Amino acid sequence: MPTDDPALVGLVLVEPEEARILVSLADQLQALLADALESPVDDDSAVRRVLPDAYRHEPELADEWRRLSRRGLVDRKIGFARTLSTALAPIAHEGAARTVPLTMEAALDWVRGIGDLRLVIADRMGIIVDGDEGTFGEPGLRDVYDWLAWMQDGLVQVLEAREPEAEPAGGGAP
Repeated sequence: MPTDDPALVGLVLVEPEEARILVSLADQLQALLADALESPVDDDSAVRRVLPDAYRHEPELADEWRRLSRRGLVDRKIGFARTLSTALAPIAHEGAARTVPLTMEAALDWVRGIGDLRLVIADRMGIIVDGDEGTFGEPGLRDVYDWLAWMQDGLVQVLEAREPEAEPAGGGAP
């Protein structure tokens, strides 16, 4: 939902059950990523999807990139998930629907955090590329995956609507 406050990109109405699901997923993502920092090898294919190698065909460069950049990347991704869980925890505990005001920064964190959640769920379901149905997964997991896609798409639409219109190519009249 749009807002007249220039600091906000929108207001998101969140039901308590939605908040509980998102907080649980965001907390699980934070734990998964924190555990990934402790392990020198990514045994979990979901972690490999969320933290892909920067140089897939050059192992030495990939190792160097991981050594220099991994902690920062993991910290940022944990921060995205934390933004979700921090904003939604009060709604999850209060048991009443509420609107959550989103700044541009928070909305971007939500989009990124939800994207990471979708990557993990896609991996758990065996979805390799868009359009796959997946090969396995717990009942209802596909519904959560699709719901997250719907939510992420809505946030992206709000963000795009807030972007200033680009000038036409050529900069105006001759």
